[in-house]
Amino acid sequence: MLVAAPTAKEIAMFRNLFNALIVARQATAARRAVDFMSDSELKNLGYDRSTFVEGITIKLIVELDAQSNAAQNSIPVNANLVGAL
Repeated sequence: MLVAAPTAKEIAMFRNLFNALIVARQATAARRAVDFMSDSELKNLGYDRSTFVEGITIKLIVELDAQSNAAQNSIPVNANLVGAL
């Protein structure tokens, strides 16, 4: 039985699902971490108890988007053809 290669749309859907799982897990970890941090530690990081989870989550989403864009913008190069022109 032959299985077709995944389409670009399927790959994008899987990437989005995987990123959503990463973000959800990170938000849970941030909620747990804030319970063990003092207000002064949060203030040193530039957050308070109400903004910590959201701030960390936004940073992660930006990093994942940047990583995804970098992967989409890279072009594979055949080493055998470099300099052939």
